[in-house]
Amino acid sequence: MATGMKSTAGAPPAGSIELGRRQFLALAATSVIGACSRDSVYHPTLAPNSLLARGPQVAQISQTAGIVAWRSKDPVVGSVEYGDSPAYGQEAAVALAQTEHVFALQGLTPGTRYHYRLKLDGQVESEGHHFDTAAAGAAPLRFAVLGDSGVCSPDQMEVAQSIRNATPDLVIHTGDVVYYFGAPDELDPNYFLPYRTLIDRIPFYSCLGNHDVLTSNGAPLLGALYMPTNSADGSSRFYSFDRGDVHFVALDSNQDTAPGSLQYLWLQADLAAATARWTVVFAHHPPYSNAAEHGSDMTVRANLVPLFDAYGVDLVFSGHDHNYERSLPMVNGNVVNGFEEPDFMDPAGTIYLVTAGGGNFLYPSGADTYTAFSDMCFHCLLVDVNAFRLTVETVVPGGAVIDRFSITKS
Repeated sequence: MATGMKSTAGAPPAGSIELGRRQFLALAATSVIGACSRDSVYHPTLAPNSLLARGPQVAQISQTAGIVAWRSKDPVVGSVEYGDSPAYGQEAAVALAQTEHVFALQGLTPGTRYHYRLKLDGQVESEGHHFDTAAAGAAPLRFAVLGDSGVCSPDQMEVAQSIRNATPDLVIHTGDVVYYFGAPDELDPNYFLPYRTLIDRIPFYSCLGNHDVLTSNGAPLLGALYMPTNSADGSSRFYSFDRGDVHFVALDSNQDTAPGSLQYLWLQADLAAATARWTVVFAHHPPYSNAAEHGSDMTVRANLVPLFDAYGVDLVFSGHDHNYERSLPMVNGNVVNGFEEPDFMDPAGTIYLVTAGGGNFLYPSGADTYTAFSDMCFHCLLVDVNAFRLTVETVVPGGAVIDRFSITKS
């Protein structure tokens, strides 16, 4: 193990883990919603008489634009009133009655809180919502990261509460958003309801996990979330976007990533063109993992790590192994600047993080010589970016920080 390595890989209380496992199995068979509550955890629900079937959700919030979307139970004429105060003042509407309502709001002011409410057939249906546009320039940014969450377990609710308490600007999901099959009837109980009071104000960006693609190669999830698209095939299976001084790249590790493949060539060009100070990649299958269940994906490692090395990717987030593991900075499989743990100055390598403790039952974690920290726990990551310094904290339910590191660029 590397000098200064910390490992807390012992299992948490057995009742917590077994409850997650039982919940997963029960939901895979029945998609029961009512079982996924715990007295100490807020679980959002839709009112029985609500005309909404799903949402609202916000997506692709930038400095001057954003998407507000929802689904109604029956075809109705929808509109959204919005403005920089609770008085709203602007309205976007369509004349066609439908169940899927998607409004792309344009001409917004950077760094501004926008309040909005939904109207169905001219009547206010849901109000009290808001989102914040991105600030101009390289403003400070906070984002949360989680993965392997979509089972509607009490543990998923507790991780969601940690994110809610942290009020991030956006959320990154490392895949397996919806268990077990990524099917349409799993979306509402396992994603839209658990995150209802997050997605109405904070944009989520996800990559596809192996369970997400079991139904129609991920079409239900891709159709329900409004994520950016790529220039290679026009899909959201892989994509990139900038927020503040961070360039984010989402990859589909279920697809071909070999040199010369469509995704590989797109990624190579995308990384070469990136101008942000920080580059963050997220994909479901981890190139470096020591968990007992899956371990490292050697195909992803062989195909993509050379690109991460060549273009100076700062962080790579993955899921799949249901625990937490962080590497020291690495180049070509070798640790660099490891002696600086946990506060790195101009590290020459990439730090790899497995973050897959979002709510599904856990796997025993492990460690290697490159491992800085490893733990079998439910958690999310909170990443704060402020000019030349990036700080990552690993937060478990209840708010305790079990791991922390920083990177400073001169």
